[in-house]
Amino acid sequence: MMRRRALGLLCGVALFVAGCATVSETGDRYRAAIQAFRNDQSYFAFMHLKAIVKDDPNSPYAPAAAFALGEYYFDNADTLNAIKTLSDYVSRYPKDKGVVFAKLIIYKIITGIKKDERLSEEQAALIKEIRKELFSQPLFLIFYDRKIPRSYKSIFDHSYLVYDYVDKIKVFRDDKNFLELSP
Repeated sequence: MMRRRALGLLCGVALFVAGCATVSETGDRYRAAIQAFRNDQSYFAFMHLKAIVKDDPNSPYAPAAAFALGEYYFDNADTLNAIKTLSDYVSRYPKDKGVVFAKLIIYKIITGIKKDERLSEEQAALIKEIRKELFSQPLFLIFYDRKIPRSYKSIFDHSYLVYDYVDKIKVFRDDKNFLELSP
């Protein structure tokens, strides 16, 4: 009987330590990514964030890391990877605070395609879905419960702010007009 308790206790401690090691490893990677960004080493920050999303997608750091990866691609004009990464982020973490901003970045990329270039059926459907979501109900119900602007600050230090007007939505990124939508 005593032997079973000792074995049970030993197994419990081993599982606890293994669980803590996983969490702290992801936390260490997250902190390393932030430090790399602060040291103007955004590529290294990107690699740390990519490892978090790949190795521990259920960690509390993964949603912010996934958004930052899509944002990194967007900032570096890699629109295909930006759309894919942000779409994956939206589907994997649908309740995360940055989801609406990810959709708006995707919308900006797709609508920025030149008129002489044709949209694929998938891109056209995505634009239609985003517009439907944004304009199918009063806009203030989408962005916030109270009449205050909705905001988001990313790992790469970009700040997003949404203002809802009666007839349009204005999105600011780093205090510059990023996107304006109307029904």
